Amino acid sequence: MKAEFKTRLAAYLIDLIIIGLLMGIVMCIKEKDPKVKQLKSDRNIVNELYANKEIKFEDYFERRTTIDQQIDQECVIYMIYNIILIICYFILLPYYWNGQTVGKKALKIKIVSSNENKITITSLLIRNLIINGLGYIIMVLLFLYLLPNKMYFVFESIFSFLQIILVILSISMILYRRDKRGLHDILSGTKVCKCER
Repeated sequence: MKAEFKTRLAAYLIDLIIIGLLMGIVMCIKEKDPKVKQLKSDRNIVNELYANKEIKFEDYFERRTTIDQQIDQECVIYMIYNIILIICYFILLPYYWNGQTVGKKALKIKIVSSNENKITITSLLIRNLIINGLGYIIMVLLFLYLLPNKMYFVFESIFSFLQIILVILSISMILYRRDKRGLHDILSGTKVCKCER
C-alpha cells in the first residue's frame, strides 16, 4: 500500500533533523575557520561598497564571484562531508535497513523497488541525485576547480535553480499522481509504501 504524502513528509522531516544535527556540528567548526571568516568579511565590504554606489556593477560582480568561489574552495571538506553523510544516511542505511531511514522506520514506511523487490544501491543513488541534492553537490565540486569565478557562479546558480525545480516537480508529482511517485521515484524505479505488519 502506497505511503501518503504527509507521512512521507513527516518521515523526511525527522531525517532532516538528524542530518541537520550532524551537519550543525561540522558547520560550527567551519564558522571558526579564520580564512572563511575573513572572506565573509571581505564579501560584506564589497556588498557595502556596491550598496553605497562606490563601485560599479562590473567591479562588484568580479569581486563578489571571486570571493564566493574562494569561500566554496575553503569549504570543500564540508561539501565532501555532506556527500558522505547523504551516502551513508540516505543510501547505505536504507539499503541495509530494509528500505528505511530513521524517519521512515518511525513512521512505518519504506522504499521498495517498483516491482516490490529489495532496492538496489543504484536505485538509491539515483533517488538521492535528485531529491537530496547529491547531484548538485557533486557538480558544484567539479565546477569549483574547473571554471573561472564568473563561469563558476553562473553554472552553480543554474544547477542550484535546477535542483529547486526538480524538488518542486517531485513534490508536485507525489501530491497529484495517483501512484504517489515523485520524479526521483520514477527515475530510480522505486516507490514508498507502508510496511506490512
